[in-house]
Amino acid sequence: MTSAVLSLWLGAVQAFDGPVKLCFEDSSVYPWITGDDKGLALLQLTLVEKELGLKIEYSRLPWRRCLLEVQTGRIHAAIAASYNSERASWGSYPLNVDGSLNREQRMHTDSFHVFRRIDSPVRWLNQRFENIAGQPVGVQLGYSVGRNIEELGYPVKSARSAEDLLRMLEVGVLQVVVLQRYEAQRLLKARPELHTLLVEDGPPVKVADQYLLFNGQFHAGNEALVKSVWAAIERARKSKKYQEEEALMLGAEVRAK
Repeated sequence: MTSAVLSLWLGAVQAFDGPVKLCFEDSSVYPWITGDDKGLALLQLTLVEKELGLKIEYSRLPWRRCLLEVQTGRIHAAIAASYNSERASWGSYPLNVDGSLNREQRMHTDSFHVFRRIDSPVRWLNQRFENIAGQPVGVQLGYSVGRNIEELGYPVKSARSAEDLLRMLEVGVLQVVVLQRYEAQRLLKARPELHTLLVEDGPPVKVADQYLLFNGQFHAGNEALVKSVWAAIERARKSKKYQEEEALMLGAEVRAK
C-alpha cells in the first residue's frame, strides 16, 4: 500500500465521529469467538483497531438479533457473517471491481458438517439427505446454512448454540444436525463419550468465507472508512501475530493462507 493511499484511509477513519459499533454472537464458535470476548476474530479486529487508530464498540448478542441490529442500522456491522443473498439485500460485503466477493478481505473460512446419531438411518450423500423421512435438521439459529438446508427441501429445527444441538441429538430430539467444524471438534474433545453416540457423515454441507458485514446505508455514507477496515482485516489475517495465535489454537489443523 502506498503512503498516499494509507494517508487517505487514515484520514477517513479520523473523520468518522464516534465508535464503529460491531456485534458478535454470544455463544462459542471456536476458535473465532470463544464465548468470553476472546477468539481469533476479536484478535483480528484488535489489530485493525490499533492499525487504523479506530475506536470499536462491541456488543455480544444472540446471532439473529445481531444481524437484525445491523440490518436496522442500530449497529454498524456483524462480525463473521457468511454471504447469502438476503443479507446482501441490506448489507455490504467487500467486493472486487467485477462485483464478486473479495475473498482476500474475509475474516476467515470455516465449514459446516453433518453429524448424526449412529443408530439413525439418515445419510448425507451427494449433497442430499437419504432416509430422512421429513425429520428436521438441527442448525444454529440465524445461521445461513439453515437457509441452504431449507432450499434443499428439508425442514430445520433451530437452537441457540452448537452445544444445545448436540444435547438434542444426544436425547433423540434430533437425528441429524449441522455444525461448524472447529466448534464441533472442541465440544467432542470435551465430551469424548459422545463418539459412541454420533458420527460425522459425508463431505461438508458448506464451506463458507466469513466477513465483517456492514449495514448498507452506513457503508454508503462512510465508504472510505469501511473499505479501510476491510483492507486492514486482510492485513491482520496475514500478520505474524494472528497466524501464530491461529497455529496455537488450531495446531495441525491450520489452513493454508
